[in-house]
Amino acid sequence: MTLQPRHLIFATLLHVVLFAFLFVGVQCSQHVETTPVIQGVLINPSELKQFRQPTPPAPPPPKPDQTDAGPQQEVKSDVVADEAKQQQEKAAAEAQKLLDQQKMQAEAAAKAADEQRQKDEAAKAAEELKQQQDAQRQAAEAEALKKKQEDDARRKAEADAKAKAEADAAAAEAQRKKDLDEQLRREAQEQQEAQKAAMDKAKKAEQAKVEAQRRQREEELKAQLGAESAQMTAQQQAEWAAQLQAALSNAWARPPGTDQNLKAEVLITLAPNGQVLNAKIDTGSGMSGFDDSVVNAAYRASPMPTPADPSAFRSRVEVCFSPNPRNCQ
Repeated sequence: MTLQPRHLIFATLLHVVLFAFLFVGVQCSQHVETTPVIQGVLINPSELKQFRQPTPPAPPPPKPDQTDAGPQQEVKSDVVADEAKQQQEKAAAEAQKLLDQQKMQAEAAAKAADEQRQKDEAAKAAEELKQQQDAQRQAAEAEALKKKQEDDARRKAEADAKAKAEADAAAAEAQRKKDLDEQLRREAQEQQEAQKAAMDKAKKAEQAKVEAQRRQREEELKAQLGAESAQMTAQQQAEWAAQLQAALSNAWARPPGTDQNLKAEVLITLAPNGQVLNAKIDTGSGMSGFDDSVVNAAYRASPMPTPADPSAFRSRVEVCFSPNPRNCQ
């Protein structure tokens, strides 16, 4: 069997198609839809070379004289073709193995990413649940605190109201006792005042009775003394009138031709020491000369005598004067 040039071309085209299929398969396997979680895969640098695309073996260059080599050359060509085919199959198997490894790694990465995503989602859900539980717990604590504060405020308000009511009741009781004490004090005071008033009234009545009796005795005594005093005063005044007449007679200057029977009454105003303050005719004699001589005599007799008993003194006295004293008796 001779190795024709068309065989080499066909083999080369076959290798190109295979590598194209391998390349497309690798690209398709690399575009696996995963979650947006980015995962990293640590690759050892010593393993990095297995992710590289295998370099296809280059076909042996054709020899110009193979057409005429004879049966021996055809045997060699078949061997070479078998070796090339084995190498291609080996390369394809290695490529398929590489693709399988990449696919497994991609699946493992996707699985790890999915597991990580699930873990992250679970952790996020747990965190959200924890936050929700914390929020609920805080809300419950806040509600409990608010309720406690409201209960405390209510109890405090009730205690304050009770204390205020008790204080008001105590104040009302104290005020009632104070009012009662004040009422009792006023009643006792009014009773004492009434008793005192009754005693004062009785005392005043007794005093009035005693005073009335005293006044009665005084009136009786005055009446008795008055009569005696009036009698004595009248006697003293009579004596004083005689003294005044004598003083006028001594001071009188008789006008010529005066009738012995003429009589005049002169009103004399005296000071307590007997000084004549004023003198005028009260009842005239009908003779102006005689009357004037009597008035002049009164002024000349000043100071006139006063009574021995001061109670008999009168500041205004009326004195009768006549040349004949018997005419004034």
